[in-house]
Amino acid sequence: MPVLIIGLKIYDRLPEDEQKEFALVERYRTDYFYECYEYENAKGNKNYEWSDRCFKNQEELLEFFGYEMIEDLNLDAVYARRVEMFTDEDEKELMKFCDDGNQIKVMGAN
Repeated sequence: MPVLIIGLKIYDRLPEDEQKEFALVERYRTDYFYECYEYENAKGNKNYEWSDRCFKNQEELLEFFGYEMIEDLNLDAVYARRVEMFTDEDEKELMKFCDDGNQIKVMGAN
């Protein structure tokens, strides 16, 4: 079953009953990324490329939130829930709540 991931700006604007359908997956802070790169550098991993269970790289994360630089990231969060299906109409409905970036991602859809 696919997983719908939304950003904090969309989540905060959803009605409370819809918010309850989502679970907090991750919070992102700029200093977290610096720590990751410093740690990997200290281990000698000079080619380290950050990724996590929601995003395959830092660029994808920045695009999701509508940022150009990692320094713009500050306590942003992603929330998720399983969905039977996610249509273009569903996406349009959620995009009404979003000012920056896309802040909608569906993982595991065939």
